[in-house]
Amino acid sequence: MDTTQIQTLLKDSTIHYMNRNLKKALNAAQIALDFGVEEGAPDYDLVQANILLARIYNTNGLYQCDDSFFEKALQNLEVAERLLRIEDPEPLEIDILLEKGRIFQHQKEYTKAEDFFNRAFNESQQKSNTRGIVLSLAALSQVFVSKNDFEKALVFANDGLTFLENSEASEDVVLLAEIYFQLSQVLIKKQAYSQSLERSQTLLKLSRDTGDVEKELTALKNIAIVCGVKSNYKIGMQYFLDALDKSEEIGFRQNIVQILINIGTIYAHLFNYGEAIRRYQQVLENHDDILDSRSKVIVYNNLGNIFYSLEDTEKAYEYFGKAHMLATQSGFYEMVAHCLAQLSRTDIKRGNYKRGNEYAQLAEGLIDELGDINGRQINLLNLAKIAHKNNQLNRAVELTKKGIEVALKLKDDASEIRAYKLLAILYQARGDYQLAMHYQVIYSRIQEEFAKVQRNRQFLDMEIRHAIKEKQKEIEQLTTENEYQAILLDQSDRISRQNQELVRANEELRQFAYVASHDLKEPLRMIGSYTQLLERRLEGQLDDNGKMFIHYISDGVGRMNKLLDALLKYATVGKSDEVLEKIDLNEIAEIAKVNLKVRIEESNATVHIEQLPSVKVYVSQMTQLLQNLIGNALKFRRPDAKPVIRVVCRDKGDKYIIQIIDNGIGIPEDSRTRVFDIFQRLHNRSEYEGTGIGLAICQKIVQRHGGEIGVESVEGKGSIFYFSIPK
Repeated sequence: MDTTQIQTLLKDSTIHYMNRNLKKALNAAQIALDFGVEEGAPDYDLVQANILLARIYNTNGLYQCDDSFFEKALQNLEVAERLLRIEDPEPLEIDILLEKGRIFQHQKEYTKAEDFFNRAFNESQQKSNTRGIVLSLAALSQVFVSKNDFEKALVFANDGLTFLENSEASEDVVLLAEIYFQLSQVLIKKQAYSQSLERSQTLLKLSRDTGDVEKELTALKNIAIVCGVKSNYKIGMQYFLDALDKSEEIGFRQNIVQILINIGTIYAHLFNYGEAIRRYQQVLENHDDILDSRSKVIVYNNLGNIFYSLEDTEKAYEYFGKAHMLATQSGFYEMVAHCLAQLSRTDIKRGNYKRGNEYAQLAEGLIDELGDINGRQINLLNLAKIAHKNNQLNRAVELTKKGIEVALKLKDDASEIRAYKLLAILYQARGDYQLAMHYQVIYSRIQEEFAKVQRNRQFLDMEIRHAIKEKQKEIEQLTTENEYQAILLDQSDRISRQNQELVRANEELRQFAYVASHDLKEPLRMIGSYTQLLERRLEGQLDDNGKMFIHYISDGVGRMNKLLDALLKYATVGKSDEVLEKIDLNEIAEIAKVNLKVRIEESNATVHIEQLPSVKVYVSQMTQLLQNLIGNALKFRRPDAKPVIRVVCRDKGDKYIIQIIDNGIGIPEDSRTRVFDIFQRLHNRSEYEGTGIGLAICQKIVQRHGGEIGVESVEGKGSIFYFSIPK
């Protein structure tokens, strides 16, 4: 058989996948597989389709944190393995091994993932498959990133780059992007920020060249992190916001969570506590179901810090308590110690020295085991304040000086400032006024420097907010003035691809309509014909049940025929060569009335056509639209009232609103949002006939004219269906 159509669909699916339009990618791959199975396509094509479907399901599972997608992915790979009976199986066999490894990696079964990646690497080496070797090394690097073994991860990534640069595929941008993707991630984890920035900038270009939006997101995010670390918050925020928009477009929830946390942290550093709280709470409220325990501990702790800074010790204590409890449950011991120190600090501020001392002692025990972790400087100052409270001034001075050492080492300016202030107080309490003045001067100087930093960051925050507002205004203005083409110039290639995809999609729809109207009807005709033959042959021999079964078969065939006809009508709306034509809508409405003449007379209905405007429309489609809407009003009439239907127009400036008003049975409130969905029926067939496709066709016609359609209704009193037509 000719496999061109299958390969075209798989290519389309791959393009959609690279752009992470997973729904379209899934549809195209599934159609390719179904078509291939039905037409007896070669095993090679079916294996390709199953691997691609597995990849799409796997990515969906990662984005949505849903294990059911991973199960589907494994099922497709099992089918692919059974079909792998081709002369040259190596490339696809390697792809199956790699995809299985990625599934287990996403499920955090790192030992299994590593095993499959090693098997893919060995198989690739035996077959001298460059692509397989590079992808296997990149995948192994990712496993060790997940296991926090960044040294091994870097070795695998560098090995992959070296091998690729020395191979014939050294210019393969897809493979280069895969390696730079890994290098960018490993280096950011190792806090090698300058190197990570360089690799991320290269990755950004490669990902845009290949159209791989997920790698583009990683590049944007890593560049933003480096900017944040280097206190270049304005640039960092721009990259984070760009990454957030793109993550939301493709539904990558895990990425959204990470970016929102980072944005919240930047706002906290800029002392914009209100915006920081909003971002953190957005994570907790909207993404709690996928938020891992460690990230949640960090968010709780950060919120505690913010509320402590705002002097809201009650909320600070609440969030530090949540962070401590969750860190304890998840074995996050560094944060257990840190949170104990934070709880102690909050209790001391509230005057509860007894409980503050209990938390400080617990924290000290853990910190002695863990070393100079972030939180030790806080706890040393806690212990110093407790010693001061107990009039142990020498011990308090000693603890405070240790606190300064650790604060300097960890670059904790806030703790350093608090420590110098405490030293001045302690020396004053000891009567050593010269040293007290010395430390008071140091405290005043670094406090003033910190205040300058705070003011500068607040000004920077104002700049960022102003820049965001200006950008929003600019977008609105460009849209209003139809100047959005200026924004889209750098996307011309993407638009061209989308246009090509649209042409292909239209052609596929036309082919589908043909299949629906001809190929699918053929077996129905056969069922109908043989049912009639069976009924005639067994005439007089059938009991009541037999006659009823025959009737059900014939009725089902008839309904399926009607559904296929309706589906054909829906699929072919707008597929003619008809052009827009300016015409008086009154004429079209009268034609619709003539077409419905018999139904109007049978129902004794009155149809009033008020003055309608002249507009540019596709005449046959507009006739069908009005005929469907008036026909609906006739169908769903009340048995106790004569149908009265009015077709009126409202002038709304740049558009006309056409209303079809009836006094029929109305629509329940909970059903109004779905009446335009294809095959949606609100009533039993015994009450009202139909296929449930008429209003879906209406919606498609209105959209083709650039308008919108909707309904208002009161159950038992009538409905107003309305649609707009641009002037």
